[in-house]
Amino acid sequence: MSDLAIKNRTAAIEASSYEEHPELVQQNEEWTDLSSVEVKLCGISLGLGLVLLAVFLYAFRS
Repeated sequence: MSDLAIKNRTAAIEASSYEEHPELVQQNEEWTDLSSVEVKLCGISLGLGLVLLAVFLYAFRS
């Protein structure tokens, strides 16, 4: 099979999977980006977790 035929076949399979499963389309439409407050909260919690990990590692190695 040629590359073009393979690409067309995969595109047809992907299109049919969306037609067979409308809940996948609905899930993709409901996706929203994080707000700036959520991004800041994620950053703060990640930073705090890393700092506490470093503190605990230092405290228990000594």
